[in-house]
Amino acid sequence: MYSYLGLLLWFGLFGCGGGDFSVSNTSYEPRLVIEGLLRPGVGVEGIRITRNVRVDERIRGDGLIPADVQVHLTDGASGRSYALALREADRVEDRLFYYPGSDLQIVPGGTYALEVSASVDGTPLRARAVTTVPEAGFRIDEVNRPAMPYRPLDEGGDPINFTLSIERSPSSRFYLLTLRPRVATSANFVYENPFTQQSRQDVEDRLDEFRFRWDWIQNTPSEGGISTIEVSWFDLWFYGDYDAYVYAADENYARFIQTHDQVQEADGNFHEADFTVEGDGIGYFGSALVDSVRLQVLR
Repeated sequence: MYSYLGLLLWFGLFGCGGGDFSVSNTSYEPRLVIEGLLRPGVGVEGIRITRNVRVDERIRGDGLIPADVQVHLTDGASGRSYALALREADRVEDRLFYYPGSDLQIVPGGTYALEVSASVDGTPLRARAVTTVPEAGFRIDEVNRPAMPYRPLDEGGDPINFTLSIERSPSSRFYLLTLRPRVATSANFVYENPFTQQSRQDVEDRLDEFRFRWDWIQNTPSEGGISTIEVSWFDLWFYGDYDAYVYAADENYARFIQTHDQVQEADGNFHEADFTVEGDGIGYFGSALVDSVRLQVLR
């Protein structure tokens, strides 16, 4: 969900208990920040490479991407290495690395290695990450109801949910669901929901919070077969059409999704997310098979 997750900002933290902590910049170490997801059938695009910064450092957007960065992707089957290019854009978050040719194909079951080198604060850095794309076989098999009124109840008074039946990939045990309303404004917000009371201004102020929703299922059987994903009404905040995307994720992406927002323990201590990047890098480099279906919430 990608999805979907923002720029990664990392810093050294010390102390525990309550909400108090002290910050020491002496522990700062320059790192390359990698955010990349490969998908079969769409080419190599949308790989973000930036750098970390000190917690007290102010850096302009242009400075987040090292000037001398080099990015290569190696196909494990052929051993061939491909140089990725930086797509220029006005906003730094849209400056992503991609492969401009058509001779590199991402295929189910394939293994790919990403290698990044750059200098940050005068220090030469190198990072490497490897992903194996889940095997073919994954698809959304069916949806119980493609359209229904907002949160209908059954005879027992329980809500009836959208339910997606998926055919699993034999090599993925983690399936990420993202929901994208085609129209998301304060005009088609579901104000009569049972979860919260919001004014029109509240919705406009928090629009992205309601618009970008995701969930997952995990620990599914390690072979092909059918599993189900229920779509919670807590994740459907607008009337109208939705694109529901399901990702059959590799281990790298699954581990990052499961840990990226769980970085503070109950006693206040902080720790990093579960990275699978070797060398001088943090972040994630994973892969997934993707399928989608349209859902409709009726007024």
